[in-house]
Amino acid sequence: MDATRGLVLTRSYGSVGIAGICERAGVRRGSLYHFFPGKEDLVIATLEALYTEFTAEVLEPALRGPGGLRERMAAFVGAIHAFQARMQAAEGRLPGCPFGSLAVETGTQSPRLREAMQGHLDAIRAQFRAALDAAVAHGELDARTDTARLADHWLALMEGILLMARAEQDADTILRLAPALQDLLLTTHPDGDAP
Repeated sequence: MDATRGLVLTRSYGSVGIAGICERAGVRRGSLYHFFPGKEDLVIATLEALYTEFTAEVLEPALRGPGGLRERMAAFVGAIHAFQARMQAAEGRLPGCPFGSLAVETGTQSPRLREAMQGHLDAIRAQFRAALDAAVAHGELDARTDTARLADHWLALMEGILLMARAEQDADTILRLAPALQDLLLTTHPDGDAP
């Protein structure tokens, strides 16, 4: 799974084959097929593990941490920057959002992969909404705020920021563009539209 993660995140799903994964992992094909029926199953399991890691390192501590929405957003940006920088240091390339990238690459080719990626993106969106609901409960956002819609906007903006960071191969792009996230979440009308 570690070999799959490194190859798929820094290259692409289509350019990585079972032979390359086995070579990098130092295992024979038979060993791989003993645990996974095929590449698709291996990638789905690998990304499930990555989501668990992302939740533990970024989402939970940042979005459920101390302080109000402004402090949690700052913690989120710092944590996602550190997460991306760590992955870049380990693999030599900044991956951006693996769930979004794979959803775009395989969305029309593999319904199972698309559904898996959508499930991870939905789970991230739900974490964002929970943070926004907490901000409403604490009076930081207007009680009429459409937190579902605002969570959609947050996810879309983060996907764009991570895409730009990947294109530039620079984790600091996240820090440079983070003020747009603050503008979106802290200067929002109750219906979810920016002023």
